[in-house]
Amino acid sequence: MNETSTAESDRWLRVLRPSPGDARLVCFPHAGGNSTFYHPWAGLLPPRLELAAVRYPGNMERSWESSAPDVETLADGATRAILSDGDRPVALFGHSLGALVAYEVAQRLEYRGRPPVALFLSGQAAPHHLRRGSVALRDDDDFWAAITTLGGIDEQVSAVAELRALALPGLRSDFRIAETYGPRPVRPLHCPVIVFTGDADPTHAPAGAGAWNDAARGLFRMRSFPGDHFFLVPWAAEVTGTIAATVAELLGAPAGAAS
Repeated sequence: MNETSTAESDRWLRVLRPSPGDARLVCFPHAGGNSTFYHPWAGLLPPRLELAAVRYPGNMERSWESSAPDVETLADGATRAILSDGDRPVALFGHSLGALVAYEVAQRLEYRGRPPVALFLSGQAAPHHLRRGSVALRDDDDFWAAITTLGGIDEQVSAVAELRALALPGLRSDFRIAETYGPRPVRPLHCPVIVFTGDADPTHAPAGAGAWNDAARGLFRMRSFPGDHFFLVPWAAEVTGTIAATVAELLGAPAGAAS
């Protein structure tokens, strides 16, 4: 890998737990989220499955950069970084906004002949079931009130006005990106598609999550957990266990190795 490729990978991807194993799980954060959201997964996934997370421009880890204008721009950057970082198998996981970005990255990887081992989607309706939103257009107080009801906001940030002010531009940009992505026709993938959803998620109806089946030409699985939009926090062990077992199954590796 040359210096340019290394810089591109380091800018977009944060390796949360390096591994010499043969596969890597790349995670895409929700709106307003960052790579640290997935740090607890490092102790839950098997050692031979490397864990990495995407850093969005304009968010905390790249706050000096301009935010991306749309999901496609995020997907373009993340795809370049993944492709520049070797050729071992990659599985993708995205939650909420991250599910839309991961889906677009899967499209790009398949087009380039590097399909992901599997695409794991969480807390998001399929593109053709999305509804345009306007939360990002609200004034600061109403916007903050709306997004905090979903959860996923660091309590420290909520408690300190200065931190809220710093976080608001990136949060608003992320929500605008997510709210203007669809509805749009779904483009089927050849890679396996596995969907996770919370049974009390207020952001979409169960049918919207189940409609990801239309994006799968092959294997499709869906699992519902008790909980709201951030069900994957209390159910982290079960979610990561399903991911690890599925990757191992698809690669023909022992479940404890995921390599």
